[in-house]
Amino acid sequence: MEGDAGERDRRLEVKFAIAYVLLFAAVAPMIGYLNLYLQRRGLSDSQIGTTAAFMALFSIFSPPLWGYLSDRWHDRRLPLAVASLGAAIVFLAYFFASFPIVLLVAAFFAFFHSPLIPLLDALVLERLGESKERYGRIRAWGSWAFIAMMLIFGLTLKKQGTAENLIPALFTFVVLRIVFAISAFSLPRNGGGKPMGDGDWKAIKELFADRDWQAFLVVSLLSMVSTSVFYAFFPLYLNRAGVSDNWQGYFWVVAVLAEVAFMTWLTEPLIRRIGLKGVLLLGIAGRAFRLTAYAFPLSFPTLLALQTFHSLTFAAVHTASVTWVSVKAPERARALTQTLYASVLMGIGSAIGAQIGGLIAEHFGLRFLFGLAGATNGLAFLLGWFWLKEPSLQPEEVASLQSKQLASTCDRKGGCME
Repeated sequence: MEGDAGERDRRLEVKFAIAYVLLFAAVAPMIGYLNLYLQRRGLSDSQIGTTAAFMALFSIFSPPLWGYLSDRWHDRRLPLAVASLGAAIVFLAYFFASFPIVLLVAAFFAFFHSPLIPLLDALVLERLGESKERYGRIRAWGSWAFIAMMLIFGLTLKKQGTAENLIPALFTFVVLRIVFAISAFSLPRNGGGKPMGDGDWKAIKELFADRDWQAFLVVSLLSMVSTSVFYAFFPLYLNRAGVSDNWQGYFWVVAVLAEVAFMTWLTEPLIRRIGLKGVLLLGIAGRAFRLTAYAFPLSFPTLLALQTFHSLTFAAVHTASVTWVSVKAPERARALTQTLYASVLMGIGSAIGAQIGGLIAEHFGLRFLFGLAGATNGLAFLLGWFWLKEPSLQPEEVASLQSKQLASTCDRKGGCME
């Protein structure tokens, strides 16, 4: 009996690993080349910023809706399949739409795409139950898939290309999302446990009325407003710095390798030593330094070396934030709480940052924009230092920290790499 149960667990683990591979492999072309493609199609910096803002605005409303339905129906599989297929179909319109029609495309795309990562994370973490220590190695397959795709793009894309040269890379997004939609039906319908009830709304309302939680949201939002310009404009920055299309792929490989290394070996000892607040502030400080550096003329080796700071600017902030949310979330409404947090961070924060960032870049240039973003993260660091309080973390939650560290409500690879 135990042998049969172990075999079922291994098979389920393989299914989850494949799901993460398909999920994050598709994120690579979107993160690396979509905005560059739009620029080569004739969109200005401000128009690209507005497009990203529209996408972020719909990310405010979409994830909580999908999360609520998923919790209420006690079903993750069907929402995953429908959202993934919808994202694939809408993404095709990017190849034909011009401004301002592309704004409508971005809005519909965000509606379908933004809930995918939190829904899958919620399913996997629930299904693992008390064995959450297995989560880390399952989720890591997504990061390795992202790296593999960027290596493929680095080897296959021309050094300097046109918008048309990027279409094959971007089309892989469509193919992978369709395959993910099909594979979703091989996953469990839900993670077990009980569906969300009406009483859980009271717990959520109490959480968002808590002043310590509000302080955490404000600091996270301020940091994300300024950091969102990195995800919207960094490919354009590299392009103008003379970095070729294929080398842009390698830049992301270095960044994600640093991210995985931090999460694998440094997360738990750092949180044990300096706490969640310390790790969060360390990451925000890294954001301030990295973004400020882009305000100055930098050599190619320096630009490449700065990619290692992704270990702080994404991994540290992400690890501390998602654990913070996991500690505070009501037990039977975790998908909804995670998606609500995503709405604040990736929705409101990214919308404000992308829109204002596009206007600033248009009138003052990308260097000025990144310098201002670095200063804003410096302000977020100071507010966090004096305002944030360490959340209560139970010993068993610390022990399973590595299993939770990669869970994400708005992974910037889904808007965030992160």
